[in-house]
Amino acid sequence: MYTPPPWSSGQGGLFLAPVPDRPLSFWSRPVAVCLVIVGVAGLLYAGSLFNGFVFDDHPLVATDLRFRSIEGLTQLFRSGGWLSYRPLRTASYAIDYALFGLNPSGFRAFNILYHALNGVLVFTVLRTILGITRPAFLATLLFIVHPVQTEAVAYISGRRDVLFTLFYLMGFYGFVRYRATGKVRFLCLTGISYCLGLLSKEMAITLPLLCLGYDLVRSMPEGGEGGWSSWMALREAGRRLWREHRCLYLVIGAIFSAVAYYFVVLFRVTQRFDLWGGGLWPTVLTSVTIMGHYLTLLLWPVTLNADYSFNAFPVPGTLLDGRVLMAIAVVGGSWWAIWQLLASHRWAAFGGLWVFMTLLPVAQIIPHHEIVAEHYLYLPSIGLCLAAAMLVEGLLERVRQRRVVLAVFALVVLLLGFRTVIRTRDWKDDLTLWTKTVQTAPASARARRNLGRLYMIRGRRQEAAREFREALRIMPDDAATWNNLGVMLLEQGNWDGAEQALTTALRLKTLPLDVRINLGVVSLRRGQVKQAEAHLLAALASLQLSPSQRARALNNLGMVRANQERPAEAEQAFKEAVALDPSYADARQNLGLAYLEKGQMQAGILELEEAVRYNGADPKLHNLLGEVYHAQGQQGRAVASLRKALSLKGDLAEARELLDSILHSPPISPPD
Repeated sequence: MYTPPPWSSGQGGLFLAPVPDRPLSFWSRPVAVCLVIVGVAGLLYAGSLFNGFVFDDHPLVATDLRFRSIEGLTQLFRSGGWLSYRPLRTASYAIDYALFGLNPSGFRAFNILYHALNGVLVFTVLRTILGITRPAFLATLLFIVHPVQTEAVAYISGRRDVLFTLFYLMGFYGFVRYRATGKVRFLCLTGISYCLGLLSKEMAITLPLLCLGYDLVRSMPEGGEGGWSSWMALREAGRRLWREHRCLYLVIGAIFSAVAYYFVVLFRVTQRFDLWGGGLWPTVLTSVTIMGHYLTLLLWPVTLNADYSFNAFPVPGTLLDGRVLMAIAVVGGSWWAIWQLLASHRWAAFGGLWVFMTLLPVAQIIPHHEIVAEHYLYLPSIGLCLAAAMLVEGLLERVRQRRVVLAVFALVVLLLGFRTVIRTRDWKDDLTLWTKTVQTAPASARARRNLGRLYMIRGRRQEAAREFREALRIMPDDAATWNNLGVMLLEQGNWDGAEQALTTALRLKTLPLDVRINLGVVSLRRGQVKQAEAHLLAALASLQLSPSQRARALNNLGMVRANQERPAEAEQAFKEAVALDPSYADARQNLGLAYLEKGQMQAGILELEEAVRYNGADPKLHNLLGEVYHAQGQQGRAVASLRKALSLKGDLAEARELLDSILHSPPISPPD
């Protein structure tokens, strides 16, 4: 049976051999340590439970129907589609939905739970590797409280990183136990966990590399006392492992190659096909700069940002760029430290290797559409936490003033925790998040576009126009911003301006999925029915439309069919729209009116009542329902609906006129 080798004495270094756990001490009670870890995670993120749905939470959770039924879950795993390579992440929402419905607090509670479980797994894995409790706990505590984790934990859609890390750690633990015991069942655990991790997020691809790295590091001869250099120790370990486990490594290499080929070549998960900066050299400089930025964030997580898109993280074009030079110093210094520590302080070096190995998929060596994101650091941060914990452990064994060391460590943990609590508040809602992001990264075109859209929804049109103009100044060829500007002008009745903005979006390379729908609405408002039909049919031909977008296109197509005096086809389009998005009030209203025109009064009223239920803030909808009630002789209901309409909009003349007419009309006597 394999026993983890003792740490090297280091001959005067900081990483001295730790004292084994003392009987009956806190460190000898792993269950108590795990409870502390869970408690800290819950305490830190408890405030995020009151946050709402934010950004991608809307399409991935709030409006996604797939995880709400067994049929949808089956389809999720059975067929392709948008983000179908992460079906387990989407399927995990089914548990949240079954227990809490669409209450965001339930989804966030499970994110916190998974984060706490990851903490327990980090502790378990490191304690198994190191053979003692204290440094494993210190590393886990840093992992739990680190502010860079907030984007994965406090953001519901960040479930992808939290969940794949859960399976990743399970798989790595299985490999560690397999090496310690030789039992195949642990190797099976690694294989199963690897599959589950890949079904959660493709970043799990590096698990075989980490396992091989662990194998290499644990097999290196101790160099502190025998005079081994890092190169000598590494070469000796590699030779021995190849002789003894050649078949296993060939199988692991084949599996890794097949998975990489699937994601990179077949599935093209990177969603980007051109090099950063238009060439190999700018891409290399970009990769180095990104790695330096990630390491800086891990060491100094003060300025956190939710968006690093266009101009928020400019692509460097020259080696003399200050950011590139700083990144070279940080990355080069890190690799120098890893190399120096390999022979004498192997597990500290392994922590550094962990960071770089797990960052490989997002280092932009193969260009990825999202240049930088803080949630990418969720798993890699464990490596830095391990190295930092070993430094602290070495100081505790070397320095006499241990209380000073512990006090400094506690202060660092408190400061990190405080920053984490503050950062979770930025994820309160969309407006809070994008306001903060614009303040942090004023050159982020996407952040300004999103903030402008939120202003537009809230009727703050001047502020919306300002953000759209600024976004277009930063990125003139941003089709999404032109699309949003077109929608705002459409709502203002400026059809010429809306058509111009939407046509500009249509000409650009990256086409928003709903721009043709918006052009169809403009044409419909102008009475250009054939042109509207062409735009809407072109939109519906896209297989990438989300259910809500397709429902909107069908609703407008139904209005086109009604204008063409094709009532049966109009009704069918409205039905399909409601089936795709049951909460779509406009489609339910139009379907109700279609039923009323056919004389199906009860069915029409039911649809209008449903429309009011989903959009109770629309006074015109209440007025319409009041008119229908009045026509059906249901005067009590008519009065209630009309009064509700006037409570929402006191100057709604048609509602006031009809209400006065009902209230001042003599009651109808029942027939003899």
